[in-house]
Amino acid sequence: MTRCFAIVCAIGSIITSASAAEPDRETIQRSVERGLVVLERGAKAYPSHQTCFACHHQTLPMLAMTAARNAGLRFDAELFQAQRDFTRKNFNERKARLAKGEHVGGRAATVSYGLWALRLAGDKPDELTEAMTSYLLSVQLPDGRWKPQSIRPPLESSFVSCTVLVAWTLREFASDAQREQVTPAIERAKAWLATASLDEQEDLNFALWGERLLGGSDERINSLKQRVLDAQQPDGGWRQKQDLTSDAYATGQTLFVLSEIGTPATDAAHHKGIEFLLRTQEADGSWHVVTRSKPIQPWFDNGDPHDKDQFISITASGWATAALARSLGPAR
Repeated sequence: MTRCFAIVCAIGSIITSASAAEPDRETIQRSVERGLVVLERGAKAYPSHQTCFACHHQTLPMLAMTAARNAGLRFDAELFQAQRDFTRKNFNERKARLAKGEHVGGRAATVSYGLWALRLAGDKPDELTEAMTSYLLSVQLPDGRWKPQSIRPPLESSFVSCTVLVAWTLREFASDAQREQVTPAIERAKAWLATASLDEQEDLNFALWGERLLGGSDERINSLKQRVLDAQQPDGGWRQKQDLTSDAYATGQTLFVLSEIGTPATDAAHHKGIEFLLRTQEADGSWHVVTRSKPIQPWFDNGDPHDKDQFISITASGWATAALARSLGPAR
């Protein structure tokens, strides 16, 4: 065999191996379906334990179900509607307080996640959302950001993710009468985001997503996207922060955001991330992420996988399932 021919054969072997390793649609679809089983079971059980809205058991399962629907996959449409109704009922009970600017549990983070859930359900601006947006306008800090009520990483600790979600949901749900307040509020938020410290992957992801959601420049989007891609680990995943290892929370969220800004599922980094999620999915369909949040409320067992880690794990499973479903593209 000549040296030239040997090189050609070697290259061909490498290409064949890489192609064979690429996850196929059927494998991804099965993974999404298994993830949905876990999410839908958890979402269905939650109201029997708690009466308050929770981003981990309402918004993230709804995000995954929406992504599955858009990919043409089956999901529990009745449960999806029940999640929307549960969200509305919870905030309707607090509507008068919200309209007065009185604090509710979870404050800006919870209210913005609630509006996101209603946005996923296709709700339009009404009296309830006006009360919710009125509250959000009243709690913006002078420097333009919004803050989470408590520091429970990674879901509720980032000023960046809180600010992006609030600014976006304000834009989506503000009434005509509120526009005069909302426009400058969003501009102040964008000014703060432009110089915000991006210490963890959630900060970086939401900074990137926020540029797309709030009309940022292509230059800024491309710069942040490159930082996101540079943070990918050799195992194909992303990590929440530098002293941790890759996990499904950071990886699922990152892949979802990359899809949202238009990164094709055929992108090499995307493929590696998808492979990481497929490889780390548990036999029961969930993804296990170890909690690093100090509890501030009495713990309860919702019956989800992973015992004391179940709340961050169900959230991670939501991001991972949504990201996998998004990678399938629109329904054929």
